[in-house]
Amino acid sequence: MQVDLQGRVAVVTGAAQGIGRSIAEALARNGALVTVSDVQEAKGRATAKELGLNAVFRRCDVSDAAQVRELFAAVAAEHGRIDIAVNNAGINTDKPEERVTVDQYPDETWRRILSVDLDGTFYCCKAAAAQMVKQRSGVIVNIASIAGVVPLRLQVGFVAAKAGVIRMTEAMACELGPMGVRVNCVSPGSTLVEGTRQLFYNNKELAQRLVSFIPQGRPGETDEIAAAVLYLVSDAGSYVNGHNLIVDGGWTCGFSRDF
Repeated sequence: MQVDLQGRVAVVTGAAQGIGRSIAEALARNGALVTVSDVQEAKGRATAKELGLNAVFRRCDVSDAAQVRELFAAVAAEHGRIDIAVNNAGINTDKPEERVTVDQYPDETWRRILSVDLDGTFYCCKAAAAQMVKQRSGVIVNIASIAGVVPLRLQVGFVAAKAGVIRMTEAMACELGPMGVRVNCVSPGSTLVEGTRQLFYNNKELAQRLVSFIPQGRPGETDEIAAAVLYLVSDAGSYVNGHNLIVDGGWTCGFSRDF
């Protein structure tokens, strides 16, 4: 997908690898000046270097509000504006002992996931909006999940966090739309990244069971999530606001509670 983002200033969190990296790459390829942000400094720097002159790396732990403010302030100071913020940074758990029913769900897992996935997204939206409201323009895209749309089992913290991201996105769209700022989110389904490979796709039987619930019969690719983001931040999506774009191969429309 090709759009015109020439010269637009973008921040992508959680961009060292996986979905975030693909989003950063798509934005840079279409002309945006991209700040690649992540807690993984070595991978983040390598990603920015591979993306070329349109990309730089800035380390940020999104669960730390002060670091988030510093990140967005630095980008705004360097470029004089922020046009695009993609809040992708997030975590889940791949530990079997943490994939349990709510009566056994560890308090520390709940706190850890919500501090990154929900609090971190809020901090990033707040910092991005502070600059965008001054400009009277800008686009925020939050990366949620189908876990915020349908009640997946054994990951109550992740489900709660992503449901919160979706509703928060809608509330902010109502608040910021009159100020020239659009806010949307993308909810990926099962997507081929390092975590899902470890959890599901390295096990043939488990992988087959999982994709049996996806009408297209396969997991998503990170580039397919990036394409959805590219649409939302481009002029083609100029009248899309407060929307949750589900990119899941049809999983949620034929959702089965057996998995």
